[in-house]
Amino acid sequence: MKGVILSGGKGSRLSPITDNYPKQLIPIIGRPILFHCIDYLRQAGINEICIIISPETGPTIQKELQSYNYDAQISFIVQDEPKGLAHAINLSKTFVGRDDFTVLLGDNLFDKPLSELIETFKATKSDSLILLKEVDRPYDFGVVKFDANGKAEKIVEKPKEMISKYAIVGVYLFNPSIFDFISKINPSQRGELEITDAVALQVAEGRDVHTSILESYWFDSGTREGLLDANKRYLIAAKKFDNINSTIKDSYLLGNVAIGEGSYIENSNLMGPIYIGKNTRIINSVVGPYTTIAANCSIANSELQETVVMESTKITNSNITSSLIFKNLNLRDHELIINKLYA
Repeated sequence: MKGVILSGGKGSRLSPITDNYPKQLIPIIGRPILFHCIDYLRQAGINEICIIISPETGPTIQKELQSYNYDAQISFIVQDEPKGLAHAINLSKTFVGRDDFTVLLGDNLFDKPLSELIETFKATKSDSLILLKEVDRPYDFGVVKFDANGKAEKIVEKPKEMISKYAIVGVYLFNPSIFDFISKINPSQRGELEITDAVALQVAEGRDVHTSILESYWFDSGTREGLLDANKRYLIAAKKFDNINSTIKDSYLLGNVAIGEGSYIENSNLMGPIYIGKNTRIINSVVGPYTTIAANCSIANSELQETVVMESTKITNSNITSSLIFKNLNLRDHELIINKLYA
């Protein structure tokens, strides 16, 4: 089994932060989203991983990965134009060879061990396996109707009538036959090759497409709401943090609070769960629950809650709630920033 992570795309829903920065590198509790995706594959025993990148943000992703030591063989393929998920997957054909492979979207986070999906895929001897999640608005997704045994019967992209309440969440297991079906489909109305069309063609031609239901969380972290929800869920699930290598002076800590090595906290209230990166200073401030502050930041005379602050940003005399703050910024005297993407 090999792994393919799709990390191209424009990231327009997180503009202006992602205008020149890959959404896959936005941190969730101190680690880029893409690294969590790599973790999923590694935990399932997948050692050969190919990451599909765009010309615009690919070099940044490659550089960032150089700073981390993964016990895996990671290669990159550039998708010159955003021509759809099926087009991106098709670029990995040579990498995949004759092996089965798992495809992840580089901005999706979920709570289901891939090893369970791989076991189901092998046990059912399926051509494809797709992960589904029950959603409130199936009309916004590709949905799947399936039988009592979990075999897909019909797949429709953004249906106009109720077909199923189970949506495709961006986790796929394929054998190499999927490439034959990709070669048979045409671009959709938006001019892209849709992987749902290729899998739907498999179903139409009687191939075995199996489904698995995700009972717990799934986050599309390509939106502000999805990213902050994912950050919140990961903070809640985090193990008890150890703060022995940080300095805490005249401050109050409540709940699970992670403070990175070399960080300094003075005259502040920290109400967990919170993650604070290395070499960050927090002075005369209140940091509320579900907040992540990256490394090398400075927070003074401010209040933050349910917010992600990226690295090397300075915040002074400001009040910030439910926002994503880009790196290397200097924010001063903001009475209130709420529900914002700030770059």
